[in-house]
Amino acid sequence: MSFKNKVLLGLISVLTVSTVGCSDFINGQKAQKEEIKFSNERLACLKDVPPSLKKFSVGEATKTDIRGGMDCMRDALIYFQKKTYGARSDAYTVEEMRRFFSKYFLKENVVTPEFAQELMKIKKALLGGSSAYLTKEEITRLVDVLAIVRDEAVELAPHVQILLTSLPKEGARWDNVSAATEQLRVSLQRLLDKTELAKSDYGFDDAKKALAGFREFIKGSEPFAPYDQYSKWIPVVEAVKNVLMGQQAQIVNLHQWKNSLDSLIDLYGLALKYHYVIQNFDMSTESKVREVSQFIGQTLDLIENCHQMKTTGVIPLEDIDSLIDTVMPKLHLSIREKSIKRLYRAAILRLLDPARRGDSRGVLGLEKKHLAALRREYNVWRLNQSFIDFQNDHAEDAPITQQSLLEKYKKFNSGYIIEKGLSNDPYEQIALDKSWDDTLDLLKSPVLLAYNSHGRVQEINTDTPVQASWASLTKSNLMRALSRGLMIAYGENVAGRMSEARLSKQGLIDWYDDFMDLMLDLKAFDPRSGNSGSRSFMEANFFTMSGNGDDWMDSRETYEFVSLLFSAGLSSSANLSADMTAASCAVLEKDIFGFNYLDEKCFKTQLRRNFGNYFDNLPQMSHFVAGLDDEQWNEFYRNLIFVSASIDQRPGLIETANIRTIVTILHYVESIMVIYDKDRNQTLSLDEVYGAAPRFMSFLKSQGKTSSEMILKQGFAYLVFNGNEPSVTDLAKFQAQKLWLGEATRGDILRVIKALKDKLNKG
Repeated sequence: MSFKNKVLLGLISVLTVSTVGCSDFINGQKAQKEEIKFSNERLACLKDVPPSLKKFSVGEATKTDIRGGMDCMRDALIYFQKKTYGARSDAYTVEEMRRFFSKYFLKENVVTPEFAQELMKIKKALLGGSSAYLTKEEITRLVDVLAIVRDEAVELAPHVQILLTSLPKEGARWDNVSAATEQLRVSLQRLLDKTELAKSDYGFDDAKKALAGFREFIKGSEPFAPYDQYSKWIPVVEAVKNVLMGQQAQIVNLHQWKNSLDSLIDLYGLALKYHYVIQNFDMSTESKVREVSQFIGQTLDLIENCHQMKTTGVIPLEDIDSLIDTVMPKLHLSIREKSIKRLYRAAILRLLDPARRGDSRGVLGLEKKHLAALRREYNVWRLNQSFIDFQNDHAEDAPITQQSLLEKYKKFNSGYIIEKGLSNDPYEQIALDKSWDDTLDLLKSPVLLAYNSHGRVQEINTDTPVQASWASLTKSNLMRALSRGLMIAYGENVAGRMSEARLSKQGLIDWYDDFMDLMLDLKAFDPRSGNSGSRSFMEANFFTMSGNGDDWMDSRETYEFVSLLFSAGLSSSANLSADMTAASCAVLEKDIFGFNYLDEKCFKTQLRRNFGNYFDNLPQMSHFVAGLDDEQWNEFYRNLIFVSASIDQRPGLIETANIRTIVTILHYVESIMVIYDKDRNQTLSLDEVYGAAPRFMSFLKSQGKTSSEMILKQGFAYLVFNGNEPSVTDLAKFQAQKLWLGEATRGDILRVIKALKDKLNKG
């Protein structure tokens, strides 16, 4: 719907000029040699022009309808040219045409003086000459143009419903849309070749006026919904035009006109593909991923090759802002315009130009170098996806082990893919080669990060290798792309390989700050928490599987943090909340996110009863919870509620923030078990607890009581086995207790997290 006016404007303008041109030819006078009979069948068809245009506008006109109508108008034009004359012997004024047309043929469809003037401007743009009158010689040329219009309209007829979004969304595939837009391109380019449009000064403001008049003309005395909607989208079309062409575009020759027309059709094609195919960005099959990839690539091509980027090298920020301000209210989303503006500016200042380090001085807009940076990240994603598609002969649900991935990595011809399919630029090829080395670094991680069939990160504490699938690896590739973007935009030492880059606490704080508005709009961040970058940095360092507790997040820690953030904190928690609501746990009152609170008693019962379903990606954790007696479960649950409590926690109620934290914390607990439970007996021995101590050492030292790593190591072990921070006396007794000490369970690890949160709360 949003771009229908552009599709129809060229064809409709020619059709309407022709019908008006054959109506007011003679100023009400009789020809000297022959009296014109208005009932002549050559002219009678003109009364059916508006209904025919309506049928064409909704894709209901047949090829016979189109040929018959066009040929009738051509015959009528020839007849009038030979048999009539106006105030001038060789031409007809606009008022003569308008009066005659309205008096004899269009009782219901009025051509106003204003609309007639706009039509004459279109005539001048198409045929040349003056906008004050239509000459007989121009009528001859108009007859020839109508023959082209007829032939191209016939070719377009099978595609009109796709082009006008009249089909249901499931009614058109990628290939159908591509065929429709390609035919539109061929048809309009042919018309451009046969008219004088490239030499005219016809502008967008003229087209807006013409469309407004045409809408009133075609609907007659009855409303016609498609055209009633057009005016609502004209500001969007103008905003897009300003982005692609510039506010004061100077298109001076046929070549530039052709390129600009290609850009508009490419844009329209992308809008149609989004409408019919891409809207939900479904990536569940290889073919769907390929369509998403093509959509992104074609969008980059469009921006890179648009008139404004080619001629000035920059799309100004003000044009992008105007487009956002115009489009967003019509999409009826919960996202504010200022959130999108802040996000894309942050992308320009950081992701697409990391050397700036967020410095906005001198930034004019989106430049060619920014598009080059964006295309590199797109190609890195494509390279990795090509490797994923290489697995298991495209069997999308077949299991893939880490060892198999490493073996196939060696066999995969990345150089061929890079050189033949991604870039012929030597510098870009080097950058892509480095990114491919980074992929190997992630594949060599101690634990393969994989997703189950529900899209949840698998954490399996057995000697059986974790198995991925095509779908799992595809989602991992998306998480890798997001984490790579986070590192490039906010990290340090990002010019080379990502395995050598690092992200500081301040970098993560800056990321939270730039994304705050958008995430609040999406209800992903808690508005009560402020900037939680510092807390997230600590969690990534302590509880991701690659965490080591130092002052930096490396590429693996960042990748695992992003994966858990989206898979556990947002996706899994949303599923759990929906299930609780289905189990009638919801109460009427809304939490700060606008979702229903849950009754805590109901929540607790459902959580225990369905824990294995909610956390089927944590099978050993589920087995542990299933084995708890009532007293043990109550303690485990109390600790969960303590660590998940919000700033203004309501007694007896569970809110969205609680659920997100609970899901994330359970994954953190299992990460510790997977990494440090070396003998896979589902508990941690004293030595295994000692093995986990180094990742918490930096935090323990920061508390200032001692810098002795030996004492801190013993204190950490005491904390794990006893659930509280030890005194000097406690540590002395602990040395004796170690002789008959048992092993730590997942509940004990949860107590450690509870104690850490308690310590942080107390400052």
